[in-house]
Formats: sequence, C-alpha cells, structure tokens
Amino acid sequence: MTELLHAALNWPTLPATVLVAICVLYWLCVIIGVLDFDLLDFDLDFEVGGNGPSILDFGFIGLKFLNLGEVPVMVWMSIFSLSMWMLSINFDAGVEIQSTMDYLPLFLRNLGISLVVTKLITQPFKGYFQFTPPNQIETLLGKSCRVTSSSVTEKFGQAELETEGAPLKLHIRAEDETIQKGDLVRLTDYNQETQAFYVVKINQES
Repeated sequence: MTELLHAALNWPTLPATVLVAICVLYWLCVIIGVLDFDLLDFDLDFEVGGNGPSILDFGFIGLKFLNLGEVPVMVWMSIFSLSMWMLSINFDAGVEIQSTMDYLPLFLRNLGISLVVTKLITQPFKGYFQFTPPNQIETLLGKSCRVTSSSVTEKFGQAELETEGAPLKLHIRAEDETIQKGDLVRLTDYNQETQAFYVVKINQES
C-alpha cells in the first residue's frame, strides 16, 4: 500500500493522480448535493460555415468521435482519467523522470491508449444520456387545445393544451374570427417573432 501511494504521488503518475482526484472530488460534491450532475455538460452540435469547413469544425468532429458531448463530460473524464492513472501506475511507476522530455513519450502513449479505451467504454452509452426537453414547438404542431380567451383574432387569443402535468398555456392567432371560448382548435403553425401559434377550428376542417 505504501509503495502504491508513493508511486501515485510522484512522477510520472502524479498528473494522472491529480486528474483522478479532481473527478473523485466532483462526484463527492454531486453525491452531497453541492454540484449538479450536468454542471459541466456541453453540446457539440454545430453547423459547418457557409465558406467551407474550418479547423474548428474538424476539432468538433474529433471530439464527437471520442463521444465527448455524447455522454456527460464528467463521466467521460472519469473513465479517461482512471485509464491514464492505471496505465501510469502499472507501467511507469519505476521510470526516472529527469526532464519534460523524459515524461512526454510516456504521456503521449498513455494519452493515446486512454482515448481508445474511453471511446470503447463509452460507445454503448451514446444517446442514453440524451434528453429532449418537453413541449418543443415541433412536437406541439398538429395537437389540439381548448380556447380560453373570449375569442381568437389575428392579434390576440389564448388556449390551454392538456399535458401529463399542468395545462400548457399558449398564445394563439387565427384568421377565422368565429373561434370562441371553449372551441377546440388545432395548432397548425408557429410565429417565432410573436411567439404565437396559428390555429384552425377543428369542427370546421373538412
């Protein structure tokens, strides 16, 4: 145990030990409620610019290939750091480090192997952690709701859409001014500028 601790706290294993310690501290903070699980998560969705792909675009592609952004970043980092630490503690503990150049080949070897290991371990979890927020505009179009305002015009109107939780209150607009309170309408389109849905009265549809 003493030899393991000595190897973990000395070069060339020390950097990997620090990385593992950071991950352990993070998970402890998550467990006791100090930090949120998704605090450091980020999304790698991007569009290639109109002037052609850039170096940054290819960088994003590389990160997505390694499943960064596909799984929570700290889950990925925990697997990666543990892999780095285990490689270093098993293969580098007896290596004498005199300069940065002595450490660099070991680091690059462990880095490459750890990236492959992390990619393979996280591959089955791709998409498992993806969360689609409820009540997205695209999912609401085509649904029916009940008018709650006295009438619906091109400039005003309100409705409620029944959901699994509390009813969703919506701003609605319509060209048909015969729509009155209590009528059932269908959401047909959405205006991003006014943040209102266009509707048609269901019992008037052919």
